[in-house]
Amino acid sequence: MSGKYGFSGGIDLPKTTPKPKPRPKVEGESLSEAVRAGADLGFVSREPSTRLKPGPKRKEPQDKVSIPGPKRVVNDFRAFCSARNLTLWQGLELLLSQEESRGR
Repeated sequence: MSGKYGFSGGIDLPKTTPKPKPRPKVEGESLSEAVRAGADLGFVSREPSTRLKPGPKRKEPQDKVSIPGPKRVVNDFRAFCSARNLTLWQGLELLLSQEESRGR
């Protein structure tokens, strides 16, 4: 064997093909006509459907709260909820209802 990697005279690489030409732009009206025609023939969209979050059905509007704080306090709150088998929002609701019943 002689030369680098055992090829004495080098190797022949395949010829590259030219890049494909860009697609011509399609008018919006003709595209929407094509989509309607496809729908009439029973074609369905290949776009991914909206994925619902797993878990129980939501019965009221949802929102999020992000409250930075000392790790010890956050860990205590999580332990509080875990010990009572509550989600974090249920633990917050419980603490708020206890505060209301105290008259604050």
